[in-house]
Amino acid sequence: MEARSSEVAVVTGATGGLGGAIALELGRHGVSVVASGRDATTGRELVGAISAAGGAAIFVPADLENRADADRLARTAIEHFGGIDIVVASAGLPPSAQGFFGTIDLADAGLQISRTIQLKLNPVQFCLPYMIERGAGSILLVTSEGGRYATPGQTTVALPSAGLIHASRVLAKELSRHQIRVNSLCVIVGDTPTWDRFSDGDMTEQRQRMFRKITARAPFGIAHASDVGAVAAFLVSDDAHFITGATISATGD
Repeated sequence: MEARSSEVAVVTGATGGLGGAIALELGRHGVSVVASGRDATTGRELVGAISAAGGAAIFVPADLENRADADRLARTAIEHFGGIDIVVASAGLPPSAQGFFGTIDLADAGLQISRTIQLKLNPVQFCLPYMIERGAGSILLVTSEGGRYATPGQTTVALPSAGLIHASRVLAKELSRHQIRVNSLCVIVGDTPTWDRFSDGDMTEQRQRMFRKITARAPFGIAHASDVGAVAAFLVSDDAHFITGATISATGD
């Protein structure tokens, strides 16, 4: 992927392992990065790592369930770098309502779905007018592989993930007139707090069985954040200019 020094990317969830890896990969290729997350210490470390790799970055602490914070994130990107070309929506929440359908609290599940949608789409909505003004851009919704695979016990993961996948296809059609591409990236990433809990045996037996099945059907092993970061950077690059409305699985499955 060639350097793209004139482009500006807003990356949410950048203080998590996956969002941080995506931000670092973009920064390494000359994209100016506006990284957002909740952990200011990790955010500062990420900006330092991007700068050390020769890139430009700022960190904007934000709770993106809050629309005022999402608006401030977009405005800060414009004020600091003068535009927005790329939005990578990687922020997310661990599902709080877990288990088989008959056992979950549907009110809790509904709240989880609403919070996830707000986290993913609030920043996209506030960044979008600036991208339309430029007449080009790329949006990537990072979501769970649970949106593609029907997995018992994953209702509260499947609902928002599958919804985001289909929403990305709708947005791709809506925004094509503005030369804005929209894709979704489905992931299972090994170096995350959730995967660490599986490795340490710190989850229910039902979830342990689910993770063992995921591992067993991964012929190339479980991807690391840096592996998925490279895929995300490709999808938002000009190298992927003719890819829109696509759902890419970076799991080797």
